[in-house]
Amino acid sequence: MLKTYLNTVPYTKFIVITDSLYSKDPKVFEHLIKQHLNRNQHKVHYFVFEGVFKQIQNKYRNSPNIVLYDFVSDSQNWLEETASKDSFEDIVLKLGEKDIVSVDSLSNIISLYGIPQTYSIFNGLKNKRAIQQIIVVLHKDLLEGDYSKISNYFDHLSTISLEMKPKIRNAKNRIEYSYKKSGGKVINQIEEYSFEGENLVTNKIEKPDPKKIIQETLPQQVNPEELSTFRIGLTDEEKLSREKVVLPYLPPANQEIKNNEEGKIFYQLDEVDDWDEEDPDDDLDI
Repeated sequence: MLKTYLNTVPYTKFIVITDSLYSKDPKVFEHLIKQHLNRNQHKVHYFVFEGVFKQIQNKYRNSPNIVLYDFVSDSQNWLEETASKDSFEDIVLKLGEKDIVSVDSLSNIISLYGIPQTYSIFNGLKNKRAIQQIIVVLHKDLLEGDYSKISNYFDHLSTISLEMKPKIRNAKNRIEYSYKKSGGKVINQIEEYSFEGENLVTNKIEKPDPKKIIQETLPQQVNPEELSTFRIGLTDEEKLSREKVVLPYLPPANQEIKNNEEGKIFYQLDEVDDWDEEDPDDDLDI
C-alpha cells in the first residue's frame, strides 16, 4: 500500500524520509521528485544542502518545473558574491500556490537554525494551504545528542514517515512507514521495495511460517541402513518367519488360556501395551 499512499491525490502533506549511513538510498527521494516533474502540474522547489550542486543542476537541467537552491556552496553567506542570498526561511515563506518543497538534508537545517526554529518553520509550511507537499530527508546519524528523540519530533509532524532499513544479504531493500489518515487512524507497516526502471515496486513482507523454518533448518532424516556396514532391517520374508515363531510365554494364536494348564506361565498383553517391535522405543518420543 505504500505506493498508493505516496501517489494518492490529494497528496499526503508532509513526507519525512529517515535514513542513516547504513540504510541510505537516495533513489526514493529522487523518485518522489521525478513523480511530480512527470505530472507537470506543480513547481518543485529543491533545496540542496548536500552533494555537489553543479551535478544536481546538470541532472535536472532539462526540467522546466524545478527550481534549485544552492545551500551547499555558501550556506552561511560568507562569500561576497552570494552575500545577498535569501535564507531558507525567507524563501519558503514566499512560496505560493501549487508548490512542492523538497529538502535533501533536514539535518543541515537543524544545524543552522536549531531544533525549535526548524520545527516551527516546517510546522508553518505544513499548515500553509498553498503548499501541496513537503518532502524532506533526515539523516539521523548526523544529529547531535539523542537523535531518536529529535527524529520523533518530525515523525510526529509528518503525515507519512518512511524509515529506510539496513539491507539484509540476499534480500530486497525494506521501508518501515507510518501513515496517518485524515480520520486519525495510523497505519504502521514494513514493506520490501525495488525499482523497475523509474517505477517504484513495493510488496508486503509476509510473516514467516515457523513450521517451514524448522523443517528447513533441521537436518534431513537419515536412513540407518546407509550409515551401517551391516544390514539392520528385515526383508518381508524374514518378517513373516518371525511372526510365525511362537514364544513360550505367550499362548498359541487364537486360543484362550485354560485354567487347568498348571505350571505354565503366560503373559497376556494389556490394551496399553505397545507390541510394535519395529520401533520398541517410539513411545519415548525420541
